[in-house]
Amino acid sequence: MGVKVREKVRGSGAWWVFVAYRGQRTSKLVGSRKAAREAAFRIEREIALEQFHLETLEEVAPIMFGEYAEKWFASHVEINLKGSTAATYRILLDNHILPSFKDLPLTKISRDQVKTLCYGKGKSGLSGRSIHYIARTISAIYNHAIEDGLLQANPAARPGRYIRTGSRRDTIGFLTTEEVKHLLETCKTVLPRFYPFLLTALRTGLRKGELIALQWEDTDWQGKFIEVRRSCWDGKFTTPKSGKSRRVDISDQLFAVLPAWKAQKAEEALSKGEPVGNLMFPSEKGTFRDPSHIVRDLRAVLKKAGLRRIRFHDLRHTYASLLLQNRESPVYVKDQLGHHSIQITVDT
Repeated sequence: MGVKVREKVRGSGAWWVFVAYRGQRTSKLVGSRKAAREAAFRIEREIALEQFHLETLEEVAPIMFGEYAEKWFASHVEINLKGSTAATYRILLDNHILPSFKDLPLTKISRDQVKTLCYGKGKSGLSGRSIHYIARTISAIYNHAIEDGLLQANPAARPGRYIRTGSRRDTIGFLTTEEVKHLLETCKTVLPRFYPFLLTALRTGLRKGELIALQWEDTDWQGKFIEVRRSCWDGKFTTPKSGKSRRVDISDQLFAVLPAWKAQKAEEALSKGEPVGNLMFPSEKGTFRDPSHIVRDLRAVLKKAGLRRIRFHDLRHTYASLLLQNRESPVYVKDQLGHHSIQITVDT
């Protein structure tokens, strides 16, 4: 006879109580090491008083979904994923998942409960794609739990079987060649300081964070390309979304504008007695540009131009669309956009 406490998977943080009693053996997942030791102490006392039954193991407190989700977030998401991705997971957890599952045992949540949660989100007006992200987040948590030896089946696996996300094309917008020309001309007139930024976005397809993080040292005037080495998230430099740098060609139009913009920024700094900064598109204070101000400026120019409202990311789609209209190969477009695979480029 004996009672032992240990992890089934070393380093998993999931502690089990193992009991050998009157020729029978059983085990029960408890959770933290402290809780497992307390359970083992209680079981040893009951055995000594001859009050123990194997069935009483079922009364040991299980790991709650919320407890394990927070551990997953702290030990995996915050350490291994980009800040923007972690922020998205945090929103999904706090706003949609934990309110329903936080106080439920991790091993007791069924597929039907996951589906019920998703269906409820659909009835509340959430888009199919957003609901799909919720289910995928739950699935990611359970995949880690399976790796930790806590359970064998993932109740949120394959969410595409019960969530209709619609066509990705339905969520993508872009401007035509004539609309781009009109937008840029309008920007020159109503918001000239935004023009170099907007032109760079439309002629390079860089993501918003990549544009904010651009430095003058990233440009090669002889080769006529920009080396996209970094992005900006929450006021800090980080890697591009792909995790690696890429070269993006500078068009003739952009090549004519950027040097003049650089000279203008240098002249402004010197007139104020300030050092010339290295950021290509700094704020008025010389710091990282505020992403919300960029969206505000784009909306203002679109409105003045009499064009429909599009997302800033749709400028990236516009860039890709114009390249393809100019008979550039999908492989070239993929490399310019920094996609992981040609399939992403083709599908989008």
